[in-house]
Amino acid sequence: MAYELSPADTRVFLFHSKNGAADGAMDNVNTWLGKDRAGTPYSNLKVRDISVTPDGAGGVFTTVVCTLGKLSAGGVSGARDRMIEE
Repeated sequence: MAYELSPADTRVFLFHSKNGAADGAMDNVNTWLGKDRAGTPYSNLKVRDISVTPDGAGGVFTTVVCTLGKLSAGGVSGARDRMIEE
């Protein structure tokens, strides 16, 4: 499914699990998805796509494509190519 997302409103988050077959391989992703973002620039975060890709060594990369929606007054740190949630 293709989405038309504005680059200024889109964020892509990448997670890596070294053992994709292990129980709990998606724990970091699920914890991140369930995070309380009230009062942050990501308070209106909406997930548009999640994909899981093998890393070729038994692990997986999980990519989460999101739209930010209306920005709140919170701050974001990091370079343009790597944003860090505070």
